[in-house]
Amino acid sequence: MSRSFVLMSVIGASLVTIALHAQAPAWQPPDEVGQGQRPVMPVHQEPHHRQVFQHGSLRIIDLQIPPGDMSWFHTHEWPVFYLTVADSQTRTQILGEEWGARGRGAAPGGAAPRGGPPPPPGGGPPARAGGPPRFRPRLMSDVSYAERPVTHRIQNNGTGLYRALGVINETGGGDEAVTEEAAGFAGKAESANRWFRVHRVALAPGEKTPAHQHKAPVVVLQDSAGKGTASGPMSFELNEPGQWAFFDTGARHEIANRGSERLEVIEVEVRRK
Repeated sequence: MSRSFVLMSVIGASLVTIALHAQAPAWQPPDEVGQGQRPVMPVHQEPHHRQVFQHGSLRIIDLQIPPGDMSWFHTHEWPVFYLTVADSQTRTQILGEEWGARGRGAAPGGAAPRGGPPPPPGGGPPARAGGPPRFRPRLMSDVSYAERPVTHRIQNNGTGLYRALGVINETGGGDEAVTEEAAGFAGKAESANRWFRVHRVALAPGEKTPAHQHKAPVVVLQDSAGKGTASGPMSFELNEPGQWAFFDTGARHEIANRGSERLEVIEVEVRRK
C-alpha cells in the first residue's frame, strides 16, 4: 500500500469526522434561572433517563439522579408509568416557571406513596411517628402528557439516590372495554387507565404463576426484595427491586419465586388498539 494512499485515507477520515462534528448540535447547559439550554431533548434522550429497552412504541427508561445532581430539561409527550425503587427529596422546575411547581409535571418522586400519606413538600418519603422515614417501591402514572406535553427538569436535593423505572406508551392507548380475564390477567387490576393496566403478583418461596399470555405487550417490574425468574421466549432474572422483563403480545410466560422470601412483581400491560 502506497504512502500517498494511506495519507489520503487519513485525510478523508478526518474530513468525515469534522463534518459529523459540524452537524452535531452544540450542548449548552441552562443558566441559573433555567434559560438557554440546547438542545431540549425528549425524555428518553436525557442522560439521567437512560433508555434500557425499546420495542416499537414501547420504551423502558431507568431514571437515576444522585444526591445533589440535576437532570437536563427534557420533554414528556407520551403517558408514562413509574415504579419508584429508591427515594430521595426532589424538586421540579417546569421550563419557564419557578422551581417547585407542583401537580402536573412534577417529578415522579412527588407522588403520594401507595396506601400512605402524601410526602412532604418537594417530595421524599412520608414521615413515620417515632422513627425515621420508611420507603417501599411505589407506583404512579402520568397520562396527562398525551394531552399537554411538559418540559421540565428534576433536581435531587435530598441525601440519597432517586431512582424510578418508567414504561412509556407512545400510542393512543387501548380499548378500555377489554376485561382483565380477556386480557390474560387473573383478578382485579391494581390500577388501570387507557394506556396501562397493572396487576400485582405475590409469590411465596418456591411458588410460580401458571403459564399465561396477554393481548398486549407486558413489562414485568420487580417490586420487592427476593429472587425469581420471568421465563418465556426469553428468561429474565429478578434479584432486586427495579429488575424488569418484557413479553410481547401472545408470548406465554411464567413468573417463579426462586428465593427464600416473599417475592412481589407487577405486570404492566402497555395497552394499544
